[in-house]
Amino acid sequence: MTIIETAKRNNLDVYGYLLYLLTVLPELGKNPSEESLTELLPWSDSLPDYCKAQYSEIL
Repeated sequence: MTIIETAKRNNLDVYGYLLYLLTVLPELGKNPSEESLTELLPWSDSLPDYCKAQYSEIL
């Protein structure tokens, strides 16, 4: 629930964000760097556009 609520509060498309996380996280391996994890946070500018759709537009 925390990931979903944080995505909502950052005006992300929850489904797109979860899809992105579940696709990218396994590729980072067992010991990802702090920098690579920071890029996945919901307020990161490096998220793909499909994650940045306004949550209110999806409802």
